[in-house]
Amino acid sequence: MTSRGEAVRRPRPPGDLVDLSQPALEDDLEWTDVAISGDLSGQRADGVEIVGSRLSGVRLTGAVVERLRLVDTVFDTCDLSGAVLHDAVLTRVEFRSCRLSGLVAAGARLDDVRFVDCRLDDANLRMTTAKRVEFDRCSMTSADLYRATLTAARFVDCDLTSVEISGSTLTGAHLAGCRIDGLKGALALKGVEIDRALMVPVALAVMDGLDITIDDGESSLAAVADWGPSEDWSDWSDAAR
Repeated sequence: MTSRGEAVRRPRPPGDLVDLSQPALEDDLEWTDVAISGDLSGQRADGVEIVGSRLSGVRLTGAVVERLRLVDTVFDTCDLSGAVLHDAVLTRVEFRSCRLSGLVAAGARLDDVRFVDCRLDDANLRMTTAKRVEFDRCSMTSADLYRATLTAARFVDCDLTSVEISGSTLTGAHLAGCRIDGLKGALALKGVEIDRALMVPVALAVMDGLDITIDDGESSLAAVADWGPSEDWSDWSDAAR
């Protein structure tokens, strides 16, 4: 069983990488122990495997890759906006300061994957299966995680505004310092560990998901946001212990 505190295993690319000049995507492609840079925007390929490598400043905007396999690989300041990754399998992969807005990776399998300072606005991660995945300081506005299975996932200082998590399984997940305005499917947060500051926002999101109204003359839960910051509610949680 994967524990809540189990750390993501980092990529292990070799120290000496071979510079790959003029890279291009093609079917049945294998890249191992290489350093890659360049523009691969709009290219298409089926059966791509990248192992023990580093991609720096690579543009993959609108690229379409079928059967992608990534192992021990780092993406640094790359642009994957609008890229489509079918049947993707990622193991020990890290994305640093990358743009993945509008990425389509529905049904991907992720093991030990980190996203740090990345943009995943409108990313399609529907029905993704992940074990030990971490989102750190990421913007994920309107990302789609419908029916995703994320085991031991961590969301730290992320913007999760209007993210869809309906039907998802978030066993052992942890949320801290995140914004969750308009979160959809908040009932999927059952069993998730949150920090104190998220107590009220999560409570409101769950109440909204259960269609609970407050009989104080207001027509919606929106007015509750005016009751004060979550810190003012700390006495409630202390009393409940």
